[in-house]
Amino acid sequence: MNIINTDIIKSDQDVFWKNSPLLAELSYRPVLVLTSEFEHGSLEEEQLIGILKSGCRLLEDQYNLIQLKEDTKVAWHMMREQLEPRVVLLFNISPAQLGIAALLRLNEINNFDDCYWVPSLSLGQLAQDKALKGQLWTSGLKPLFVDKIHGEVLVKRS
Repeated sequence: MNIINTDIIKSDQDVFWKNSPLLAELSYRPVLVLTSEFEHGSLEEEQLIGILKSGCRLLEDQYNLIQLKEDTKVAWHMMREQLEPRVVLLFNISPAQLGIAALLRLNEINNFDDCYWVPSLSLGQLAQDKALKGQLWTSGLKPLFVDKIHGEVLVKRS
């Protein structure tokens, strides 16, 4: 094996150093929602709107929503710098898609990189499994947005 001619980092990782067109039109909002793709008017969209607006009591100007295809990668460090989120909600998005090597507890609040992360399964799976949806609410979203156990997360850091 000749280490000089060996690919250390494959070219598919270049995405983590390039500007993403997904971020082009977005600006600061305290909550970043990353989800797998769904169709407009679908059950998944209805489920997400219910979670964000009814459950978390968020207004449209308080969150950015980015839908990612299954194989799409976006650089977390670029999102963090441009969007400055305090809360990151992941629906069927793995940290690896964001260039993050971290294990996050599902349906619970995780503190990572000065943000509160709540990863969960896909919106479709949550719609079908009331127990998982309940766990997401009681262990992740309600403590963060309603009970405010970490204080007010919807204001910009000073």
